[in-house]
Amino acid sequence: MRNKNTEINELLVKLNEESLQDYKIVDFWEADTTAIGIQIGNNLIYISTFNYDRTNKYNIIIEKYDTGEIIEEEKESAYNELIEIINEIKE
Repeated sequence: MRNKNTEINELLVKLNEESLQDYKIVDFWEADTTAIGIQIGNNLIYISTFNYDRTNKYNIIIEKYDTGEIIEEEKESAYNELIEIINEIKE
């Protein structure tokens, strides 16, 4: 995505290489170059790379897509943990 930082774009490339299905990339934070969302059904995973250069982890929040109700508070996750979360939500 043109308006996103390198870490977000690299994440999107890596996700595209996974055999994940039934997810949609959403961008409600156009002005935030460090954030992107993944919609899975009625769930939204907010992903930020704000501290990625220091921690090598993404900050994620899981919420209900329609209401914004927080399902899981913000936490740091490595890439493989993010994939596990995506797969768990799909089940």
